[in-house]
Amino acid sequence: MESLQEKHLDTSRGLHYKYYVSPESDASKPTLLLLHGWPDSAHLWQYVVPHLTSLRCKLVVPDLLGYGGTSKPTSPELYNYRRMSEDVAEILDAEKSGRVIPVGHDWGCYLASRFHLVYPERCPAAVHIGIAYLPPVPQHLDLDTVNEHSVQAVGYPRFEYWNLFSSPEAPRMFSEHLDSVWHALHGDAQDWMKQMFCAPDAMKNFLLQGRTDVPLRAYAQDAKLKEHWKQNMTDASSWESAFCWYHSLLQDVQMEEDKNIPEGMYKLDMPVLFIACDGDAVNSPELIDFPKEAGLLPDLRVEVLHSGHWCPYEKPEEIAGLLSDFLSDRQLVL
Repeated sequence: MESLQEKHLDTSRGLHYKYYVSPESDASKPTLLLLHGWPDSAHLWQYVVPHLTSLRCKLVVPDLLGYGGTSKPTSPELYNYRRMSEDVAEILDAEKSGRVIPVGHDWGCYLASRFHLVYPERCPAAVHIGIAYLPPVPQHLDLDTVNEHSVQAVGYPRFEYWNLFSSPEAPRMFSEHLDSVWHALHGDAQDWMKQMFCAPDAMKNFLLQGRTDVPLRAYAQDAKLKEHWKQNMTDASSWESAFCWYHSLLQDVQMEEDKNIPEGMYKLDMPVLFIACDGDAVNSPELIDFPKEAGLLPDLRVEVLHSGHWCPYEKPEEIAGLLSDFLSDRQLVL
């Protein structure tokens, strides 16, 4: 992130945000808002950013709530997506960024989707990397039911890992086994994500056994990358705040907001780029079919990378290229 300027802002609801912004840009072009996911920080984008400078778009790259140098509250209610969208909007206003293209990865896709529902007038397009657009869900999300449907559809429970992530013991377990967590997330083995994330107790047992015996993907072998990540996730409270994103859905915090979104707004009347990863057993490419076939994405472009889930680390140049092509094709950066 050396090419970006580090900044800080205290929002009107009393939360502190650390973010990065590109020092030079063309004010006539939309801002690219890069939103990371779990369990990362703004540094997820460090390899992508250098390939975006030629666009001359302002880049705004925050540590999202619960991560990095941003406040880390442990109350799920504070992770209400409307309130987080308002936080991000305050950052954008401070940077005099009017038109904004949200670019999300993992949970950043969720916030991107809700940001352009809350502020449709600010968003001429949207980019989801890794996770397909999820329209509002104005009813309780029952995890067992979701996993049962997944077993029927693909033969395994895609979201089994949510049971671990939402458990009381998870924050301490993850903080005490950081090396094992790194291998669990970034292992390079056949169907590794499916093995770790989609099988009951698989990740829990892997961490408690302190295992590091699986090879790592090439990017994850970078000791500097790993150590920077570990510095942000060393204590149980950091993991507790990160897991609040999951609790906010399971405890109906987000459902209450989704109830306020009219069904007519579920459809995204804007160009949308979805970049899927063929090595992601949880968020596989075909999950885009539901919103697409429901007519919610009338101007959709789908690209599939040969990559694992953490493609901003693994395929940064390809991501930047696809993003640049999409924005140019839609005449958004001319």
